[in-house]
Amino acid sequence: MRRPIVWGMVWLGLAAGPAVERAGRLDEPAIREASGIVRSRRHPGIFWVHNDSGNPAVLFAVKLDGTLVRSYRVAVPNVDWEDIAADDSGHLYLGDIGNNDGRLPIRAIHRIDEPDPAMPSDAPLKATASSFYRFPEGKRFDAEGLFVRDGRCFVVTKRLDGVEAEVFAVRFDPPAPLLRPALLERVAALPGCSGPATGADLSADGRRLAVVTIGDVRVYEPGRSGGWSLIGAFRHHAPDVEAICWDGADLVLASEDRSIYRVAEAAWKASKGDAR
Repeated sequence: MRRPIVWGMVWLGLAAGPAVERAGRLDEPAIREASGIVRSRRHPGIFWVHNDSGNPAVLFAVKLDGTLVRSYRVAVPNVDWEDIAADDSGHLYLGDIGNNDGRLPIRAIHRIDEPDPAMPSDAPLKATASSFYRFPEGKRFDAEGLFVRDGRCFVVTKRLDGVEAEVFAVRFDPPAPLLRPALLERVAALPGCSGPATGADLSADGRRLAVVTIGDVRVYEPGRSGGWSLIGAFRHHAPDVEAICWDGADLVLASEDRSIYRVAEAAWKASKGDAR
């Protein structure tokens, strides 16, 4: 095991970065811009990764060290895939939620049945359902964070103006068709999350939400009235981090430079008393 990278400074009111361990590297040449990552809830040791926009619609099953296990073509276009989520019913959710400069009036989330990475597939994976959404009047935004809870999908806004990120709910039961896209419902702001959010993940038990920005990681727990309470925050000091997921109680970060990092439970919990 490589030695962890330890950062020992306090900046912007955040806890000094905990032990951030470089866990591996995505050496598969086709994974050029890892933009989303989520741990499989059905296949131990498997993480699902996808590329950003401008790349083929492909889903990759990898190990924590970055080793490729299997790749699958997906039968929905990668307009701007920004994150991926999983539920307890064997589904994966591809968030085609990117919206640079707010140019697109409608975005989408696609649900697919999680494949068994031990089994190849000659045919592209089909979306079993897709939910399209539109924005409140005058509120078009970019988003790179996605999570699933209680049968709904949630997107986390990516702000470049220093305003706290917000969480919006997307109807998925039933899915909203393209011709009748659902109107986004604002749920809450994320306290202190004023940097551009580039990924999000909800723990399997639904008790903790992790959000990564360009410079820091914030961990929340559900609060009253659908809000979220900050319980931990630290600077990760890793370059180009675009994705985050839970691995049990540990955190895993994926970077566009192909690096995979791990933050142990004890390390991120040590930041609890310093969260702002």
